[in-house]
Amino acid sequence: MQIWQIVVICILMIPLFLAANYFIVKKMAADRMSREDRIERAVSDSVAASYAEKGLPRRSWPKYKAARKNKKE
Repeated sequence: MQIWQIVVICILMIPLFLAANYFIVKKMAADRMSREDRIERAVSDSVAASYAEKGLPRRSWPKYKAARKNKKE
């Protein structure tokens, strides 16, 4: 093969490479979005289940309290 034939083949393969790259990136983005949606649904279901107990008063999570030092005088 001569050099000009190799150059022509490379130039003709650039659109093929770009198309393949586009489809691969699009598939990966869709997979990531579906994974994030699945995680978000799981978290929202968990929160909804924890607040589903209608007969009990609403409970708040225990708040952090700093350790108190005993003052010895």
